[in-house]
Amino acid sequence: MRTKYHIEITQNVLQEYFSQENLEKIVRSNIQQDRVKNQIGHDYIHFDGSAFSEGFSYIKEQKAKLLKSVEDSDYQTARAALGRILHSWQDFYSHSNYVQLWYQKEGHIDVEEIDHKDLDIFNSPELKSGKNYGLIELFALLPGLSRLIKPFMPEDSHAKMNLDSPKSGPFFNYAYTAAKRRTKHVLDALLEEMQYKNTKIELIKAFLGK
Repeated sequence: MRTKYHIEITQNVLQEYFSQENLEKIVRSNIQQDRVKNQIGHDYIHFDGSAFSEGFSYIKEQKAKLLKSVEDSDYQTARAALGRILHSWQDFYSHSNYVQLWYQKEGHIDVEEIDHKDLDIFNSPELKSGKNYGLIELFALLPGLSRLIKPFMPEDSHAKMNLDSPKSGPFFNYAYTAAKRRTKHVLDALLEEMQYKNTKIELIKAFLGK
């Protein structure tokens, strides 16, 4: 997903939970996942190359780090972990064919009906995501070069499969909506788990900054 939409989704969903200062830190951590050093050899961060098992393991690791950091009053580390978690989940919907599979399954239902947590699709052998073919993928994103390069890219390439912006076609709106709902789901589930584990309310409030 393009940086603009990572920022937009994260800000729109989390602004009711976090102080502006803390929200900015979470957003920064989110978009830093798209640094060049994370583009090659880190498919699990972006759910590229059908690295679903690795991606979900990464999210699980970051979640454990977040929860422990809140208990340790290390809120900076906790917020950074949240930004990384949200980036990966948001990319899941824009880099995989999840929304197309949901669309086919449900029979062309309106975008507002998208289910971000359909277990049948998560477990489907048809679920896949675009392969990152390296430097050529970056060239395929550049204005002016995209129309020359993209038609010759493999069908399973990130360039051909991504739903990173409205230019990717009508399914972008489904990916955007699913990512937005997952973002809220993640935060609500984290807060619920903290309460279940009897995390002190003052620690939770300090994490949120509100």
